[in-house]
Amino acid sequence: MGLTKTYKDGSTPVVAIIGAGFSGLCAAIRIQTQLDLKTFQVFELEPDLGGTWWSNTYPGAACDVASINYQFSFEPNYEWSHRFAPQAEIWAYMRRVAKKYNLYEKIRFRTEVTRVEWNQDRQKWILNYMNLATGEQSVMEADIVFSGTGPLRIPQIPKQFENFEGPKWHTAQWNHSFDLTNKRVAVVGSGASAIQVVPAIVDKVKTLEFYQRTPTYIVPRRNGAYSKLWKFMFRYVPFFHFIYFKLNYWSSELTINIFSNKFIHLLPRTIATCLAWMYRVWQVRDKVLREKLTPKYEMGCRRVVVSSNYFPALTKKNVNVHTEAITGVKGNTLILKDGSVQEVDALVLATGFQVQEMVPPKFIIGKNSVDLKEKWGKNPLTFYGLTTPDTPNLFFLLGPNTGLGHNSVLFMIETQVEYAIKAMSYMMAKNLSSLEVTSKACNDFIKDLDSRMEDKVWSSTCQSWYQNDEGRVTALWWGSCGQYWWRLRNFNSKHFVGLRRI
Repeated sequence: MGLTKTYKDGSTPVVAIIGAGFSGLCAAIRIQTQLDLKTFQVFELEPDLGGTWWSNTYPGAACDVASINYQFSFEPNYEWSHRFAPQAEIWAYMRRVAKKYNLYEKIRFRTEVTRVEWNQDRQKWILNYMNLATGEQSVMEADIVFSGTGPLRIPQIPKQFENFEGPKWHTAQWNHSFDLTNKRVAVVGSGASAIQVVPAIVDKVKTLEFYQRTPTYIVPRRNGAYSKLWKFMFRYVPFFHFIYFKLNYWSSELTINIFSNKFIHLLPRTIATCLAWMYRVWQVRDKVLREKLTPKYEMGCRRVVVSSNYFPALTKKNVNVHTEAITGVKGNTLILKDGSVQEVDALVLATGFQVQEMVPPKFIIGKNSVDLKEKWGKNPLTFYGLTTPDTPNLFFLLGPNTGLGHNSVLFMIETQVEYAIKAMSYMMAKNLSSLEVTSKACNDFIKDLDSRMEDKVWSSTCQSWYQNDEGRVTALWWGSCGQYWWRLRNFNSKHFVGLRRI
């Protein structure tokens, strides 16, 4: 059955898309190509599109998902240089796709959406936005809003480092004007960004003071280059690219079993843990250093990172690995709990992002003046990460409950956009001005999510960015990508209530 692309009077809804990262681009492209809709506007805070891949330009920045899976299914890239693409290639891919679909003319750059409020009488969203270059403030009415701001955009910068008097910056705000050559550099944090940064700068700096709060599970990164023959076969051999994509997808999909505590999955979990242990022993011969780098929690509780040069970088003579907590900062000196001090020339904060703060207070105001942030509290309630009660016609892309620990988020984004398009089509077919998920549908989904997460490693006592301060898993879908697609393959109108247009 085809999609309904206009209301009965021939009009189409006005759509506002917040964010021009992968989520926003996917929404803009698909509503054009599947609904023939031209009445949309994209708002982007930065000077160019890209989202995460515009902001994160630190040395060594790359994707830890295989390139073949980190692309839109409808826009395959046959020219990836390596199995894991570096930041520059991903950003170039996004710009190429945006130009192909003429999206640059639809994006307002350096524009901040400051407030999104639902007007029940007009059945529209009122967006307040500001041009950051001129300070000019404007208002837009939209029938439908896509929120594609994403969770990896607000740097987590601990207040204790505010007193550091030397050059300092977060990895997502890299200072390219500062030359690290022969400098004493401190890197705080041991997540994915730090694991990429450290090997990229270790041979340039004089000394590298590495401050690790919690060690990370590392698995080998087999990052082979794609030869001309491979690229030729991708482009010209029928089904070769498709089959290679599916093999990579399913190999990643099957790793979901290592995150389960069920007895039936004990063998794959044990094998994965042993392989990670053997890899660490092989690359780190110093027993004292190896002990510092050995996780004391279940594999998978925190993000598992792929790297083949992280451990070797930490074994270099100019690197000092610290596990004691930083208790004070004086001038350009860091003071540790054990009393030791390290004076450095620059401070790099690889301290992650405020994942649980993707919707700030008083930013989204729904029906009956409900502040979405206040209603959510610490437990975001969304229906498949897409919609929430009291916010009609609002679709979150890669929002709460849709993060992944094992596969590509682009699959999730595409799946969500497809579902949103079906919802828009249903609205036009039924001549509805608004569509709102029912509280029952949302609560049933959350209960299902919680029950399915009970046997997953993310629900253990280990604290991670997948959890909120209360230990509740809020940033993960409950299973595999395939299960997510299966659930959202058809739009179910019973999960929604709508109001007819006047």
